[in-house]
Amino acid sequence: MGNLVNVTEQRGTGAFYRETPLGLGIVLGIEKTDDLNFDGIGSFNLGDNVSVYLSTSCEVKHFNNRSLKVIQ
Repeated sequence: MGNLVNVTEQRGTGAFYRETPLGLGIVLGIEKTDDLNFDGIGSFNLGDNVSVYLSTSCEVKHFNNRSLKVIQ
């Protein structure tokens, strides 16, 4: 926690995939997620949920860890 991150919100998949750059933020908290279990496939983890204070909008938002790139 407290890491400086570059946030690029990622949504969708395939033809519907898009990225929205949101700028820099500070990690306030990380919530570990449980694995999902699918019959015939096994367990799959969607990634952790991260609370981030965005410096550009001065608000706290929640993102999947895949939307963040740690700068420091």
